[in-house]
Amino acid sequence: MIWLQGNEAVQQLSENVLLYDLAQMRGNSALLSRIPENVGGVYAWYRRFELKPTAIHDPEVFTASILDELSKDHCASREARLPPSHRISLQPETSFTKEGDLRAFAADPSFRQLLFMLLDNSLIFQQPLYIGKASNLHSRICSHLREESILRERLKAAGHNINRCRLLLIHTSFTMPTFVSDGADEEDDVDNQASEDCELSDLASEGLVEDILSRLFLPSFTLRYG
Repeated sequence: MIWLQGNEAVQQLSENVLLYDLAQMRGNSALLSRIPENVGGVYAWYRRFELKPTAIHDPEVFTASILDELSKDHCASREARLPPSHRISLQPETSFTKEGDLRAFAADPSFRQLLFMLLDNSLIFQQPLYIGKASNLHSRICSHLREESILRERLKAAGHNINRCRLLLIHTSFTMPTFVSDGADEEDDVDNQASEDCELSDLASEGLVEDILSRLFLPSFTLRYG
């Protein structure tokens, strides 16, 4: 089987870029102990697909595992005002019409192996769950992992466990300017979870970077892209 990327708990992709597989780490402390204090940067959460180990040898277990992953919401629900007098609500669509084909192809070991390989390496082509910028990555990731944090609950509602995700960190040395944008508002802060840990002087510039990255890459569990 060919692996497009390594399968270690922590991978250093370049000098300032680290990839963490939380499913292979023993608790939040194991992750946080590997993130230096007072280092800023950009971070992104990615979905990790976990098929049952027996699925690669058992077509029925394989099919059930794939259907279970397909049934999970792939993005957050969204709601907005539709002038002049309506509101519109969008829900993720998770129906799958090719279950029969999946069951038929699942009988082929090479098909099961192919999907196993592709899903395990899906970080390369999947949409991020969430992107953020923080002046203190350790503190921000700690707040995301906290019980009942906004992001944890948002993912949980869609059937995803933040403690089984992959986390990409890009350390940066750029010092943010100390001003507050007139455009910063409370809703932006809540969506980006910036209010959980960082100083007011960093909010505007961090929020701007988050908005630019969110606009460019459309993280599926960010409610507003700025």
